[in-house]
Amino acid sequence: MSRITRTWTTVATVGYTGSVSRDENRAAHGGVCHLQARQTADGLRGRRVNTNGWHSEVGESFDLDADTLGYWISIDRQSR
Repeated sequence: MSRITRTWTTVATVGYTGSVSRDENRAAHGGVCHLQARQTADGLRGRRVNTNGWHSEVGESFDLDADTLGYWISIDRQSR
């Protein structure tokens, strides 16, 4: 988990499964979803970002626990 810094880092990339934001960007749908994490003073934060070509849709950030982060990292390893 040392690769998580104070800037948003893509931990895993998965297929598109649906909108990640209330401010939908339909052009970003149908591509992939990046599972991102960052370290804050209060702990870990996570978010989902849909991308399709140049289009993106950024979801709200949320508290991220170590178990979920570990699961995301395992998804990334399995996809290689």
